[in-house]
Amino acid sequence: MAEKFRMENGLLLSDGHTLVEFADGCAAGGGLIPGVHEVDAVVPCPDCEAEHRVSSAQVIPTAHNITISEVEPEDEPGN
Repeated sequence: MAEKFRMENGLLLSDGHTLVEFADGCAAGGGLIPGVHEVDAVVPCPDCEAEHRVSSAQVIPTAHNITISEVEPEDEPGN
């Protein structure tokens, strides 16, 4: 499946991952799953070898046109 891109506020975005929680009480509890998933979808667990039903889902977009040109140094403690 081809990745779908969109422009928002000057950012080139795609729906790269979904933050999920599992309905069946998996010890892992959920996590980031590649792709777009909705509640009640059955997805592979990122931490165990089983599949789980999604109880909550939040799609997290990935920005593709960001360039970091300079990193500011952290303030030293006490400043």
